[in-house]
Amino acid sequence: MSIVPVAYLATTEELTLIANAYKEEAITKITQNGSNVTGRLVSSIAVKPAVVKPDLLLIPVSMPAYGLFVDKGSRRGPGKPPPVKAIVSWIKLRNISVPKQFVSVEQFAFAISYNIGKDGQRTKQPKPFIQPALNAVTEQYITSGKLSEAIAVDLDINIQINANRTPGLNGNK
Repeated sequence: MSIVPVAYLATTEELTLIANAYKEEAITKITQNGSNVTGRLVSSIAVKPAVVKPDLLLIPVSMPAYGLFVDKGSRRGPGKPPPVKAIVSWIKLRNISVPKQFVSVEQFAFAISYNIGKDGQRTKQPKPFIQPALNAVTEQYITSGKLSEAIAVDLDINIQINANRTPGLNGNK
């Protein structure tokens, strides 16, 4: 007789619902704090398939590394100037007017790039969304008791399956 491992189907389903709720809440927080300029960050937040191991049940939620810079803020010191092409895109996205002393957007972008390389970039203020989204989802889902119920259902099923396979229990031989 071998013990059947716990499948945690109900728990996985509930955690996946919670992970998707977190994703939606994070997108809401990013939009509310004004960080959704290009839409790349919000479109790249993804809930991955569940990882179920004997000692681990995990529903990964991923996002690009720059999500942490948005959340925590950043500072760029002097050094290599950023690419002019990226600054041109930023100027166009923000609908920034090119000052009269510059002939083109590219010339303006080059001046910005040069100055960032020479002096660094001002500190970008933190725009927290990771912890606030976790707090909101925790408040809404974890405290509801649904996760506890899902775990209880999975454990109950596991106990019943293994009890039915154990000799001497439930009339088993």
